[in-house]
Amino acid sequence: MRFPPPTAATDGEVTSADTISTFIRLDRMGAVIGLVVAIVAASVDGDLLLWWVVGALAVLAAVLTGAGHRLGDGKVVDALSLVMLGNCITAVTVSIALPFLWPMMALVVVMTVVLAAPHLGVQTLMATLVVGAGAIAAVTILGLRSDDAGAIPDIDDDIEIIVVVAALSTLTIPIGLVVWQTNRLQRRALARATQLNRELQASERDLAASRRRVVQAADAERSRIERDLHDGAQQRLVALAMRLRLLESRTRHGEENDGTPVSELVDELDRSIEELRELAHGIYPPTLEAHGLAEAFRAVARRSPYGVAVEADGIGRFAPTVESALYFTGLEALANASKHAPNASVDIRMGRDAAGLLTLTVADDGPGFDVESAATSRGLLNMADRIGALDGELTVASTPGDGTTVIATVPVDNTVLA
Repeated sequence: MRFPPPTAATDGEVTSADTISTFIRLDRMGAVIGLVVAIVAASVDGDLLLWWVVGALAVLAAVLTGAGHRLGDGKVVDALSLVMLGNCITAVTVSIALPFLWPMMALVVVMTVVLAAPHLGVQTLMATLVVGAGAIAAVTILGLRSDDAGAIPDIDDDIEIIVVVAALSTLTIPIGLVVWQTNRLQRRALARATQLNRELQASERDLAASRRRVVQAADAERSRIERDLHDGAQQRLVALAMRLRLLESRTRHGEENDGTPVSELVDELDRSIEELRELAHGIYPPTLEAHGLAEAFRAVARRSPYGVAVEADGIGRFAPTVESALYFTGLEALANASKHAPNASVDIRMGRDAAGLLTLTVADDGPGFDVESAATSRGLLNMADRIGALDGELTVASTPGDGTTVIATVPVDNTVLA
């Protein structure tokens, strides 16, 4: 079972690059088809304006190819700028040569503006709108004022209607595809946002529970220290002080000693000092502060009544918060082993990799346990909270009859502290 740090998971952002790519491909396909038709018409009619259309469509096809490459390089704004420029130039040119096609050309410009709008900053968007509005105005004026002019001035009105309607109907295909892809991406983004919101709420609940456990643990630890001081060292020191005052009173008044040797009082004082040292060891061991994790775990192994092997050479020193979290996580794992596997041997291993991860592994060959059923135990939660506070990860692997392995991994600075 893994106990990851209480942070929301992240995933790749939903983008609409595929929508832009689809539009560019369809636009290029339309440019190529129009280019072939224009070449045939120019070859048959020979009008110079038709050759202008041929040139404009050839330029558009080349510009769209360049836009596709820019999009592939991740330069979305550059790609959209090329698409906008190429389509506006083509729309104006076609409207000059074939004015009756102006509704289709205006729609081409509108489609390009709508496609580009979500991806542009405010200033770039304003410039795009100005260019688009200018191109649409020019196309409309050319179309309305020159309806019977252009390269084919004598075309029948019914044929114009058929051509324009067919062209506009054909344009609904790329429009529909763009709308469909945009809708699909929006629905995907909404689903992802909903999922992230649920994960964030779960993380907030986990964080609140973790904070409550930290506060409860701190209160319990303060109570334990107060109780140990009151019931242990404090009582011993109070009794020692009373005996010393009695000895002082007898000495001042020239009375005989009651038989208590001074050496006994010294031994009592030594025992009080040792008890205070043991209490201080539980708060923050001097060995950890002075020599680091490796020596602190070796000191624990020497005091342990069962076999504990420590392998932690060359790991160096780290920030006190890191050393403290890993040390008390290791002690918690050892306490669990001594409670549930008193006759087992325990291996403590530590290592640091080049990626900046410090790993503590505590493994025993005891009877093991069902991790899922013990996931909410105080010991596992304490360890998970300590490691999670450092953006680390705690993993507990165990099965009944096959021992237990606790792995704590935390990110650290690769600079070893002195």
